[in-house]
Amino acid sequence: MANIIGTNGNDALMGNSSSYPDTINGKAGNDTLNGAGGNSTLTGGGGNDEFVYYDYFDPANDIITDFGGVGKGTNPTAAVIAEVDTLNFQGDGLTAQNMLLTQNGNNLEITFANYFNHFDDEVKPKVILQNFALENLDNLSKSTGATVDLRNILFDGQTSVIDSFDVFDANSTQANLFNKNTVTFLNDLNNNITGFDNSNDVINGQGGNDKIDGLSGNDLLRGGAGNDTLIGGVGNDTLIDGEDNNLISGGDGNDYLSVSGDYHEQRGGSIAFGNPTFGNNTFNGGVSNDTLDASYSTGNNTLNGDIGDDTLNANYSTGNNLLSGGAGNDYLSVSGVHYDPFIFSRFYGTGNNTLNGGADDDILDANYTTGNNTLNGDAGNDTLDISYTTGNNILNGDSGNDYLNVNNSKGNNLLFGGDGNDTIFGGDTDQDPNNLGVSGKDTIDGGKDDDLLSFDYAYSDSTYVSERITTNFNTTTNTGSITAGTNLVIYKNIERLDIRGTAYDDNIVGSNGNDTLSGGYSGGNDTLTGGNGTDTFTIYNYTKGVDTIYDFNATNELIQLSVYEFGSRLSIGSLSASQFTIGTSATTSEEQFIYNSATGALFFDQDGSASGFTQVQFAQLSAGLSLTNNNFVVFAPD
Repeated sequence: MANIIGTNGNDALMGNSSSYPDTINGKAGNDTLNGAGGNSTLTGGGGNDEFVYYDYFDPANDIITDFGGVGKGTNPTAAVIAEVDTLNFQGDGLTAQNMLLTQNGNNLEITFANYFNHFDDEVKPKVILQNFALENLDNLSKSTGATVDLRNILFDGQTSVIDSFDVFDANSTQANLFNKNTVTFLNDLNNNITGFDNSNDVINGQGGNDKIDGLSGNDLLRGGAGNDTLIGGVGNDTLIDGEDNNLISGGDGNDYLSVSGDYHEQRGGSIAFGNPTFGNNTFNGGVSNDTLDASYSTGNNTLNGDIGDDTLNANYSTGNNLLSGGAGNDYLSVSGVHYDPFIFSRFYGTGNNTLNGGADDDILDANYTTGNNTLNGDAGNDTLDISYTTGNNILNGDSGNDYLNVNNSKGNNLLFGGDGNDTIFGGDTDQDPNNLGVSGKDTIDGGKDDDLLSFDYAYSDSTYVSERITTNFNTTTNTGSITAGTNLVIYKNIERLDIRGTAYDDNIVGSNGNDTLSGGYSGGNDTLTGGNGTDTFTIYNYTKGVDTIYDFNATNELIQLSVYEFGSRLSIGSLSASQFTIGTSATTSEEQFIYNSATGALFFDQDGSASGFTQVQFAQLSAGLSLTNNNFVVFAPD
């Protein structure tokens, strides 16, 4: 820390270290003061002083005690001109477009959005002007009608006066901006302001219930505090609002709306909102690709996207979110998980979320939520991902090839695939001790065409699953059920099943189609019945039980063997003829798989006829099958 005092002349004063706050007083004269990165307190004294803010590594919060403003109007007096000071911001991103002005009591706080230091960390540099009113900050230029060139701020890279921003007087009720293609700060009244056509306007609403219409051009509109209405007009607009209730219309073009908040980690790994947004937000996007970012919000958010690829990102939110996307590939994300590399923590979204997708390919990503999620997909290939959820979820897939993931879902889910080749994945493959487990009742209707239902408990153990899988199938009605612990899946119109069992003695029955059935990685003496169709039976190891396959058809059905568990002598692909034999034991060192046609027992012998390994039965088939090596395929599991 240093206490630096200038002279009555024109001094250039700089702080000693970026690590400690300095106090610098320029006294009289036209001085240049630089806090050098520390949280410094700067006093210019008399004259036209320049305060340099240079942010290279870490943001500094400097305080200026006597900043001289340009004042109101475009014709300042000689006395004002003699005391006008300049803030010189140096650093990428320290621009008029990114500047945010906040009147905090008697002080004006200057910060910057979207600012990153040289480590690519997002930071929030701040300068506090003590006893300074927002309306007294301005840049004047003769080129835009002022009587004098006079500046309060130089932004990064500027060396001369540029009328790059305007500030409304505190009592102004004007309805139009001063200049095209510039940055404007309104006041705290309820403003009804219109920008320019064919102009890239930046309008900051500050306080009050504002209505801001950017007209055509690529506009940046910030509502600030209050219940605001933002209208982007034609062009690619960015619309940003905070708390309170907001109505935003993007118009034609690719528009972006942000009403997102922030969070911070709490002791114990939980997450708390740091700067959440509380209001209810409605975004009418219009034609083209629209995006609403409502992460860390607590209100109800609606995006009416119309034509185009629309995105509503409401991760870690607690309100009810609705995306009506219309035509186009639409995406609603309301997931609640957050991962910190040092503290594994989770936050669950609690709202009820709906995506009305319309035509094309729509995605609802609702992992780690507790509310009820609905995807009305209509035409297109739609995806609903509701892993680790506790609510009651609905997928209306309609036509198209739809995908549904209900892994670790506890709710009662209704799944209607409609026309198309649909894929439904359920079960529990997570070994994380914090998982929700699986319970509830899922109802699945695959609809027409070729649908796949995948149910996976292959990695589960007794900590999370205490009962075996039991399945049933009615060949006449094409309906079936899967029961595992407290979870019940009732399905119909499913053409293919892919089921992997638990560590217990599972009873798994296939459907009328071409199924893939497995007792799972964890063992158990499982019973597998393929039913109609050409089925594949997967066996992952030979040490954790004997699986019984009741209706194996040697003409066209397969047994898959894991290359990881059955030894390094196997190669991925069809089993070699020299590695298979029919009999009671191996007769050569190459023969590893032995089928006893008299009993139906299937054995594995790691070293064949050598004496170092005793053959182990790992499966039971029917006796008398015309089994060959072509009935076996070696694969590498995911």
